[in-house]
Amino acid sequence: MFLFRSLFRKWSRLIDPKELVVHAAQKDHHRSATTPSLKDSSTEAFLDYWLQKAVEMGASDIHFERCRTYVKVRYRVDGKLQTIKRLPVNLHSGLVTRIKILSKLKIDEKRIPQDGRFSFSHGDKKFDIRVSILPGYLGECLVMRLLQSDSNQFSLQKLGIREEDILKLERLMAIQNGIMLVAGPTGSGKSTTLYSIIQKVSSPERKVITVEDPVEYQLEGINQVSVNETIGMTFAAALRSMLRQAPNIIFVGEIRDKETAEIAIRAALTGHLVLSTVHARDTVNAVTRLFDLGIPSYLIAATLRGVLSQRLIRKLCPCCTQEGKFDSALLKEIAPEFAIPENVHISEPVGCTQCFGTGYRGRQAVMEILPISEEVQRMIDRKCDEDQIRRQAEAEGLETLRQIALDHYVHGRIGYEALLSLLSEMS
Repeated sequence: MFLFRSLFRKWSRLIDPKELVVHAAQKDHHRSATTPSLKDSSTEAFLDYWLQKAVEMGASDIHFERCRTYVKVRYRVDGKLQTIKRLPVNLHSGLVTRIKILSKLKIDEKRIPQDGRFSFSHGDKKFDIRVSILPGYLGECLVMRLLQSDSNQFSLQKLGIREEDILKLERLMAIQNGIMLVAGPTGSGKSTTLYSIIQKVSSPERKVITVEDPVEYQLEGINQVSVNETIGMTFAAALRSMLRQAPNIIFVGEIRDKETAEIAIRAALTGHLVLSTVHARDTVNAVTRLFDLGIPSYLIAATLRGVLSQRLIRKLCPCCTQEGKFDSALLKEIAPEFAIPENVHISEPVGCTQCFGTGYRGRQAVMEILPISEEVQRMIDRKCDEDQIRRQAEAEGLETLRQIALDHYVHGRIGYEALLSLLSEMS
């Protein structure tokens, strides 16, 4: 009994919910949190506690970082890293070992990176936890990504894009063959958008095969293949084999080299609909990216049907957002090309217990959509430069990411901080 009380007091000091927060509102939320119980082992209870806290805060990643005198715990919430707590350094070894066991990794291997995964449940939600362990100078750095195992989360409406953009996407999705690309940097939600499109276009009459690195979400009724370059299972190798499976729709996780791009174009030329992502700044830059990979311009013109470019922007918390003061002169200074509408509604973050004092809750996609018209197709065939293609696309009605972000701002859907972040990236 004495031992149990001592351990319990140690847990109470170690994981004080009041110390989890960065803002005052977060403190109020966590005071009511339950102190972890001692189950099979203290390490198991320790890990379970931090996973539950991550789910409650809506975190996408948990970072356990070994420092000289402590272990730093950080959560990535709505794309932003937040330092949650500093833990005693002697907890690090047991934590890493426990996660290696769950992920079926080598416990005694500390010299090379290791990747694995395990499952976790919180209430009625099930999560697939992707684990990455990287050897560091002071010890192994551990990152866990939380992926909810629910294919129902993928829908165009849940992306938060405007109704007019959904209509543009639906017109593109009616295409039966060719290539559709989603462009953007890492972490911009490209794969989530393509999963939503796949859910929309798949049917019992159409066979869908994906090749991903790795498979992030398991989709019901979809044939999914994972890349494994160590055994020669590359995107290109998987694509060649997939074509013999007679699919209607092919999803390639990323076009990153000439060989993969050539096979994807060959598949599009033979009547398949190919969906993929590419690292590019915007829609027109994605076309240039294909040029840079060495793909002949006439093949790009013959197969490319549409390009999307997107970013994820933090949404204002609906529980505490307040009306802000609109400064038309300031908006004209940072975006002189933007036509300010008559009805302007500016919103500002405040902070409450629902958003943990940040003023933000969740993220939404800002999406630029470029259907390939006949004139743009001819310009691609002639290998016109990026500025020429962009001017033609804008003349045909292309709304840029800047314009769409500004539209969200003047209608009170995003705050000034989120607007400036995107404008500075696109300038």
